[in-house]
Amino acid sequence: MKKKPTVAPAALALASSGLTPILADLVRPPANSVTADHRADGRRLTIWEVRGASLCSIVGTCMSLGELRRIAKKCGVVDDPWRMSDYDIHGTLTARMSTETAAARAVTKHLDAKFEGAIRKARALESAEDFIGYWEAAVDAGLAPGAYWAMLTHPKLPPDVESRVYGEIHMMSHMSGASNRGDARAIAEARREKGELARRLTARIDERAAHLREAQAEMARLRDRVAAMETLEDECALLRGLADHNRLASELRAQADELELLRQENALLKREATGFELQCEHLRARLHAAEATVAEPARGWTGDESLDDGADGDGKTASLCGRCLLYVGGRPQTVCKLRQLIAGRNGQLLHHDGGLENSSARLGELVRQADAVFFPVDCVSHSAVEAVKKICQSEGKPMRPLRTASATTFLRALESALVPTGSPP
Repeated sequence: MKKKPTVAPAALALASSGLTPILADLVRPPANSVTADHRADGRRLTIWEVRGASLCSIVGTCMSLGELRRIAKKCGVVDDPWRMSDYDIHGTLTARMSTETAAARAVTKHLDAKFEGAIRKARALESAEDFIGYWEAAVDAGLAPGAYWAMLTHPKLPPDVESRVYGEIHMMSHMSGASNRGDARAIAEARREKGELARRLTARIDERAAHLREAQAEMARLRDRVAAMETLEDECALLRGLADHNRLASELRAQADELELLRQENALLKREATGFELQCEHLRARLHAAEATVAEPARGWTGDESLDDGADGDGKTASLCGRCLLYVGGRPQTVCKLRQLIAGRNGQLLHHDGGLENSSARLGELVRQADAVFFPVDCVSHSAVEAVKKICQSEGKPMRPLRTASATTFLRALESALVPTGSPP
């Protein structure tokens, strides 16, 4: 069951009290009136079916002045409702609400659409308590205009409740007028304050404008000074450039003089180097001649190591027939003896120290010149051995690793290489 809204006892007392004669004449329709018949029929009333002073309060409370002017223009009540005062347009429309006119029908249709929600909520109201609770809730929610239209046109509205609602709306209009008068005074005071603020604001704006003009003038002077300083900076930059150019020219001249001196010294050194090279060639020729003179057969050579151990049985040595041999690594004193021995056998011995003093890049050139390559494994670097093996394989040169760096080991390896295939070593 739907719970009915709670109503204050004071409100119920007011609703049950008798109507004042004045309000009874204004809002209670006679028993034989059209309004009474319509309420008896159980259907909602239109605005021209509402009797008494309620028409004025409906037009003034439920409609805005803009809505009144638009309906008056639409229905042809007046040609230009916007030229009429608020009071005149209110009175003109209210006078046409008591009968069924185009303006009354338009107002009814407009209010039914505007307050459709309020009408729907008021449809289930039955007793005086229901109507009073509905009205008080609407007033508290600020929805009095919609509730007023929904209740005055409701077919079951009790006359006592209608009297109370009309009276409250009537008093609301008086309080609104008093409030408007207070608002008018406040508006006048606000306008006066607005004028004073506008005057002060204008003076402040003029003051700020004067300061702004002074600042702009100062900025213009500063810009002129900056432009002059930029011109001076450009001239300084030009002078610095000229100074740098002169300094660079002096440095270039000094460097050119130094380069000329270095060229002269280089030419002198080249001439000295050429003289030294000629002396070296002369000494090398004398050295070869001395080595050829001193060279003896291997069987007659004595020294720290015996060189006869690898010779043939009759004491004769085999000729190398101009062959070129390469000895990589070894000891310098042994290499000197081996070079004499090979020269005595009509051969040539080339030597490379394995990269200690000689360039490693020259090793390949020497391998290609030699007919055979020998190297003592106990007196040569591992990298030199690897390089010799790789070059000999690529060039197809015979290679003999020696167990030691002694001359005897070299002679034995050499004799073994010269023995024909099939003969014992």
